[in-house]
Amino acid sequence: MNRRRFAETVRQYAQCPADRLPELLAERLATEPRCPATRYLLGCRCYNQGQPATAARHLMIAHHAEPQLQSAALLAFAGLNWVSRRGVALLPVLLETWEEFRRPEFDRLPKERALLDAFAAPDPGLAPLPPLARRLWRLPIAMLRAQIRDAVLSRDAGLYPLLAATA
Repeated sequence: MNRRRFAETVRQYAQCPADRLPELLAERLATEPRCPATRYLLGCRCYNQGQPATAARHLMIAHHAEPQLQSAALLAFAGLNWVSRRGVALLPVLLETWEEFRRPEFDRLPKERALLDAFAAPDPGLAPLPPLARRLWRLPIAMLRAQIRDAVLSRDAGLYPLLAATA
């Protein structure tokens, strides 16, 4: 998908009312099953709904359709890891996956930044935190953001050191 079309698709999704977005994603999926922005956002929605296997599938397709969506690959592998670890929160699984894959960089390429910028949530005072915590916050997964907030506020001994790792 060329840059202009990708940007227009992301803009359309970002401007869509939240209650209408699932319907819009489903419509686009039916007509463009390999649309990377659609697949990425569907994967994030599946995470929020507790469906990591389906999320991983959508995110793998998103990454294959648009390699600039590097976080899609990380989230896909984290989803596969998470499937086998029911009962564990996503954040520790995502951090382990990030370590396993030698700390892959994401949120650096233009298309990925455009998508993450469009769905950015207000910064809850993360500015003084290390880059990894801020970068993970940018992923449009509400459940993950809540876990990051809890880990940062509690300074969770198991999670905070990884969140503070050099990204």
